Amino acid sequence: MLREVVKDDPSPYVKYIEYIDNNIVKGYLKYSLIYDRIEIDNVYVEKEYRGQGIGNKLMSRLISIATENKVTNITLEVRIGNIVARNLYKKFGFHEVALRKFYYGDEDGILMEKQVI
Repeated sequence: MLREVVKDDPSPYVKYIEYIDNNIVKGYLKYSLIYDRIEIDNVYVEKEYRGQGIGNKLMSRLISIATENKVTNITLEVRIGNIVARNLYKKFGFHEVALRKFYYGDEDGILMEKQVI
């Protein structure tokens, strides 16, 4: 089951989507809805539940939210070495648009973007 959650956060823009099964949060997607765009802050699935399509479900719901809110684009940064995540984002229509040198300190990041409308 997916549920949208509002957590105590200093920013009014931050939102969460959680994937819950048997009352266990198995994964979540943290994002910021800022006027007409979304920034993905974090996508996380517990290690023992990876490979079960949870990331796909979280991303699908986020794209539905983006469409409902008439968002123009969604952006995120991902570690250059995180091939699994990069492939997930590409599957949902994200394109690599810029390299962020040493974005993660020890590793470069890639800025990815998806046009929604």
